[in-house]
Amino acid sequence: MQKAKLLKIYVSSTDTINHVPLYEIIAKKAQEFGLEGATAHRAMLGFGPSTKLRSAHFLELVEKYPVLIEMVDEPNKIDNFAKAIEPVLNSQPKGCLMLAQDIEVLFKKHGTKVQ
Repeated sequence: MQKAKLLKIYVSSTDTINHVPLYEIIAKKAQEFGLEGATAHRAMLGFGPSTKLRSAHFLELVEKYPVLIEMVDEPNKIDNFAKAIEPVLNSQPKGCLMLAQDIEVLFKKHGTKVQ
C-alpha cells in the first residue's frame, strides 16, 4: 500500500472565470501542476450554507448543480497544489469548499499514455 492524499473541491456548475467553468480550470491547473489526475463529478443533489437544496432536473433551462473535483497524489504534491489553487477559489464571489484526507492507495495500474 502507498500513502497518498485525496483532495476534494466542491463548486457550483455556474461558477466561472472568464466564461470557463471553474471545475474545468481546476482540472487543467491540476494537470499543469503535474498531479496524477483529476475527476469532476456532477452531483445529482446538494446544498451548501448559502444555497437551497438543488437537484438536476431534466427540464431546467439553466442548470445549477454541485460539482465535486477529486484529485489523488502524493501528500506533498496535494498540499502544494491546494496552496496554489486557494487564491483562485478565494476569488470566487460564491462559496466553495476544499477538503484533504490522508488515504492509502490499494491498487494502481497505469494505462498507455495518450499523445
